[in-house]
Amino acid sequence: MTDPATTIVIGFDLGHGETALASAHADRTAPPEMLDLPGSRARRHISAVLDHPTLGVLVGESAITAREGSPYLGFKSPDLGSPEVATPLRLFVTRIVADVLDTTPPRPGQELRWVFGTPSGWPPETRRRYAKILSELCPGHVEVVSESRAALLYARDSGEVSGSAHRVTGSVLIVDNGASTQDYTYVSEHSGRPVDHGNIRLGAALIDKEIYRRLVLRSPQRPLLEKTLAISPAQSRYLELLCRRAKEEYFRTDQQQLAVNPKNRIGVMETIEAVDGEEIMVDIRLSYADMQEVLDSPRPELGGLTWRDAFRKDLATVLGNLPAPAGLVLLTGGPSRMAFVREICRELVADPDRVALGGEPEFAIARGLALAGRTSVRTAGFRAAVEELLHSGVVEEIAREHLPELAAALGTAVAGGVTERHVIGAFKRWREREFVTLQDMAERVAADIAEELRDPANPRLKQVIADWQNAIAPELEQLTRPLAERWRLPAHALELPEVSVTGAGEFDVQVDLGAATGIVENVARVMNVAVATVVATVLFGAGTALIATTGPFAVLVTFGAVWWGVKLGRDEMMRRMRTADFPMWVRHARSEASLAAKLRGKSAEAETELAQKMADQFLTDTGDTLVRDVSAAIAAQLRALADEAALEIS
Repeated sequence: MTDPATTIVIGFDLGHGETALASAHADRTAPPEMLDLPGSRARRHISAVLDHPTLGVLVGESAITAREGSPYLGFKSPDLGSPEVATPLRLFVTRIVADVLDTTPPRPGQELRWVFGTPSGWPPETRRRYAKILSELCPGHVEVVSESRAALLYARDSGEVSGSAHRVTGSVLIVDNGASTQDYTYVSEHSGRPVDHGNIRLGAALIDKEIYRRLVLRSPQRPLLEKTLAISPAQSRYLELLCRRAKEEYFRTDQQQLAVNPKNRIGVMETIEAVDGEEIMVDIRLSYADMQEVLDSPRPELGGLTWRDAFRKDLATVLGNLPAPAGLVLLTGGPSRMAFVREICRELVADPDRVALGGEPEFAIARGLALAGRTSVRTAGFRAAVEELLHSGVVEEIAREHLPELAAALGTAVAGGVTERHVIGAFKRWREREFVTLQDMAERVAADIAEELRDPANPRLKQVIADWQNAIAPELEQLTRPLAERWRLPAHALELPEVSVTGAGEFDVQVDLGAATGIVENVARVMNVAVATVVATVLFGAGTALIATTGPFAVLVTFGAVWWGVKLGRDEMMRRMRTADFPMWVRHARSEASLAAKLRGKSAEAETELAQKMADQFLTDTGDTLVRDVSAAIAAQLRALADEAALEIS
């Protein structure tokens, strides 16, 4: 098992347009820190890679601006078998990993855990293939998680998304604004089954392209610029990169200040080299009016819609198709900084307060991936601690210590009212010779009790088990509370909830009690074995045997003495009476009403004896089985609670 104290987690957000990395210590609670990589700008790389003939593998802006070669772009794809995906993926990850190891090498004894994200819509098999490829490229353990989970953990644990932590436990719509794509993921109650809707055309890079288009059209050196861009793909890529920087700089500026100061222009000024060696000045500074024109320009990639209108339409479609309103709408990705994105979200969401944005949305997924890796390490440790507790035998010890109480309660549950429900009716039927022998009658009583035990609508056994578990729950909590404290969970995280039984005879509790239902079935099965023996003993045995206290007993004994001889002892007499076919005049020696009255008069005493014998038989014959089954059910409940508690680990 991975040791949290020696594990460094690297959240590797390899995006379609941009890449960012964050690191976190698995045994600490401090927020993940972003990694500064060689050649990156603002702690981000453009997801671009070039295998340069002389300079080696270049990534990010270096790949974009290289004069020789054509870089790979937009290679984040589930089509992992395609050379256009597999080749740049391997080149890019290998180079980034080398840069990480070079700039922040792990200390001796430290282990690296790399956590990559995928869109929630990628199939499990594709994720496994992705993880296998990445495992070949990264030293240490590799984990692949959905980007939606990373976003949720970021919102819950980063401390950057104000007021969102308490809402992450419900349904969340994650709006991931990327450079190349727009992704929407709906996650409900940690189900891990997001409903995805994505738009592969609606990326913020279209805004860069529109700025680029307008820049070229308005350039004083337009002919020379157009000629240079047509001849030099590298210069064209560089100019689009400058447009992207200008856009980002613009949206980092207070929009209200720009609106009230129309002469203010935000962006970059740069020169690029023309084909004839002449320098071309490019002024990519944008006023508020300039940006409004950019955003209101129809784009052919969007079917003639403007970027804002396409986003509004896209988001409205997503919100309309959700199975239930989202408790939180979480914006991630650098383009989420664009003020109008938040405005449109708040306009379309019924409650604007449900729209959340972190301080650095461009790093949300990277930080969330680091948190996911840390959570995985700590969760594995927590689960191992829970399993160690469950395999230590202490749960069985508690169950065995309190087993007599359960056996007594089960015996009472079976025996209580059995005279009225089964015995009186059986004697009446024997009296009319529906049962030939008393043994036949006893077997029918036992069979009826057994059928009653098997009836799923009968709540008596379930109620006994529920009451017994509730009684021992405080002792179990004394075992689980230290685990909760060790893993920084609420003290009640592993506390067994109170169990009750509904009127329909079903368990009512917050965790899955399938194992407890299995106990009831097992209890009923093993009790059926004991019922026949115990019922026969109570009906015909020594002491307060029911047959000995009923009206016809004296007549039966007299008849038996004549029939078999007076020298027979009581036990032998009882044995023969059980299998004898008495004539009708003997059966009718006392009236039906008198017989019933006699049975009712002795019912309390008889049922107490039956309950005690059932409890004793139960402990003797099936005590070990019951301890095993009860302990297994409690363990299943604790594991279910551990699954819930694991979601709270950070």
